[in-house]
Amino acid sequence: MIAPIARWCECLHGCAPFRDALSGLAAAIKGEAAAICRVSAGKGRASGSVIYDRAAGSGNGLPLERSFACSVLGSYLDKAKPGLIWYKSMSDEAADPALDRFHSDRKLVELAVIPLSSGEQHTDFLELHFATRPGAVQQALLNIISGTLVRTWTNRSPGLYAEACLKERRVARNAEVAAHLLSMENPAQLSRAEYRVCVLLSKGQPAKRVQSDLGISKSTLRTHLRNIYAKTHTRNMSELVYQLVSVDTFAGQTPRRSSAA
Repeated sequence: MIAPIARWCECLHGCAPFRDALSGLAAAIKGEAAAICRVSAGKGRASGSVIYDRAAGSGNGLPLERSFACSVLGSYLDKAKPGLIWYKSMSDEAADPALDRFHSDRKLVELAVIPLSSGEQHTDFLELHFATRPGAVQQALLNIISGTLVRTWTNRSPGLYAEACLKERRVARNAEVAAHLLSMENPAQLSRAEYRVCVLLSKGQPAKRVQSDLGISKSTLRTHLRNIYAKTHTRNMSELVYQLVSVDTFAGQTPRRSSAA
């Protein structure tokens, strides 16, 4: 654990990216995803986060996109002692459907939350997601390093975390625009025919109506959909339609047609 802790200390003094520190910690304790999240006091709402997800961008399930500290701590969110480790499996709080969906989709089974600080305006947390229940060795490592994590977090250089959160927001916004399947960039490299299928699906048209409007056979539509699924890393119609409609259109306008259209 010496190297991950050293990397953590470096990031808290501006010598390394926050995501590198999270990556090192996750690897050392066999975690699948990790996040540092700031939750507003009394509201239970994350006001900023920096996230590392080992499977991000791979198409293998939902990415970690938000804090789940409130799902584990509940009413103790603002009163949790820094350094004390809270586990999802030991929480008395009611199940959070969003957390359950994320874990089920990614085949994860445990979430550990470590409060890093507690204040009148906000509380900072380290969150770690696991594919298997942490064993005795992993739990011992977490107990050993939690105090160090808290002390170094308290002594971090001012403003670094807020700056990292702002960068995360900018990257997320840029990724959303770039990832829109119907944008001019045509990120999935759809053919003209595949693009037209996606346009009609994005408008809520059922498969039979898409087939009729395009004047194609059922087998041709199946071929287009099979190619679209492969290019967009989706597994079925529901996932494809979700991708098509999940990003807001720009300034309230309909996305412009790709050069492939």
